[in-house]
Amino acid sequence: MEIHHTRLRMSRKQSQLNQADLAFLFGLSDYSNISRWEQGRRIPSIEVLLAYHLLFGIHIEELFERKMEEIAKMLIERIRLLLANLRLLKSSQKITGRISFLESALVRLTG
Repeated sequence: MEIHHTRLRMSRKQSQLNQADLAFLFGLSDYSNISRWEQGRRIPSIEVLLAYHLLFGIHIEELFERKMEEIAKMLIERIRLLLANLRLLKSSQKITGRISFLESALVRLTG
């Protein structure tokens, strides 16, 4: 999993906190993990990412920008395939509902 590790460092630097301050706030015994996260050598846990979100107001989407783009591309391809397959089936209320949902998801992802 990839995160936007430079955003972690930038947020800390703008706040004028040091790595030891963050380690204390996050309940860590030392700041070595903070350094690794900021360099992109390790990925913080979801709890730590949520702590960054709460402390610095970083939107979670900002941290996972590249990964979200990757997943969106995959979903768009798979939605299109599923839509093509569903349109070949005999129409029913359930099929129509599934198609409708997938079409709106596709608009949201490509919009």
